[in-house]
Amino acid sequence: MTSRKLRLLAAPPLLLLLVGGAFLSLGSGKAEAFKDNNRSETMEQYLTSVTKDVDAYWTQEFKDSGLPEPRVSYDWIPAGQTSSSACGELGDDAAAYCPQDDTIHISQAFATEIYDGALNQALPGSSQGYGQAVGDFAVAYIVAHEYGHQVQAELGEFDKYGDSVPTMAFELQADCYAGTWAKHAQDENKLEDGDVQEALDAALAVGDFSTDSPGHHGTPEQREAAWKQGFDSGDPSACTLQST
Repeated sequence: MTSRKLRLLAAPPLLLLLVGGAFLSLGSGKAEAFKDNNRSETMEQYLTSVTKDVDAYWTQEFKDSGLPEPRVSYDWIPAGQTSSSACGELGDDAAAYCPQDDTIHISQAFATEIYDGALNQALPGSSQGYGQAVGDFAVAYIVAHEYGHQVQAELGEFDKYGDSVPTMAFELQADCYAGTWAKHAQDENKLEDGDVQEALDAALAVGDFSTDSPGHHGTPEQREAAWKQGFDSGDPSACTLQST
């Protein structure tokens, strides 16, 4: 399997968690809904249910701050298919938020690989012994991270700071935003034992070491710390956009 690299292509045309690499042929993915051991869902259904929960959280946060309700579309790309987004063609390895069409695009095959732990030898962090990306809440972490980029777009942060702060700043803030949602989900008794650790391990797994690259997303430790900051605070205002 070719190595998958973390990158962000021009903060704003396309914000990606992971792209590139070989395509794998997978059957229809199954994932248990968090806090629901009595039924299973297809990966498409699970991605939708998590997104709706994340969206409900941010809708309330925006309302409490006197801001308009956030609006976003989502596109769960079926395994073996591609999707034409405003940011380009996306396929089996997509996990992205595209500001140009205000849509979260996630491949069902990719999400299933994360759920199954099939990418650990390909991810920059886990391939070097940092964490692991496996389980339903690792998938939820990815969804909440991509929605974090939507929050940045809603707040106009790309327009304000896109030329003055590095890619890493947007990525770590999106991780922090994902942590605040997870804290809310925990407070609502929606998490299972081990979910928080799954998210922390996934954040470590996707951290990269390309510190000299403009597309550097943050080291494993930085990404773990950003998610944990959001989770521990439960407050989006704690997720500041750092210039360095």
